[in-house]
Amino acid sequence: MQLGEENLMEERSYTLCFMATNDINQASVDTPLIPLIVDRTAPGAALLAPMLFHHINLGETLTGIIPGYADMQPGDRIQTLCNEQEGPVHEVTPDNLTERPVQIIFDKAFLLDLDSESITMSYQVIDRAGNRSIMARPVTLSMQD
Repeated sequence: MQLGEENLMEERSYTLCFMATNDINQASVDTPLIPLIVDRTAPGAALLAPMLFHHINLGETLTGIIPGYADMQPGDRIQTLCNEQEGPVHEVTPDNLTERPVQIIFDKAFLLDLDSESITMSYQVIDRAGNRSIMARPVTLSMQD
């Protein structure tokens, strides 16, 4: 089976069913119906809030909190960027939707390896379909001793 590219260009739902046939006795059986959803919408809508830092004092780690965003779903990946270099990644869990906000842990060694007096942090969301959000509003932290 092949789906043409034209079938995947617009958002819509399909229901697929396959038939398996035994070549020896010609007996056939249908598979259960399988939903196929074409999702081309980027997560987060038109704005992603900046990452929040409640405790700025850098011990061995720094914790950033990602506020919820439009259409947040389990399986979304949140890719952080620190001075435009890829940082830690978090995969959204069901708990992140209701009980526990997304927390990103930045190791002190990673931040110091950026070798900068200030670090501009942002993030981007990649949903399970591979759609990428806009970049979140950046926040800049000073790395003073």
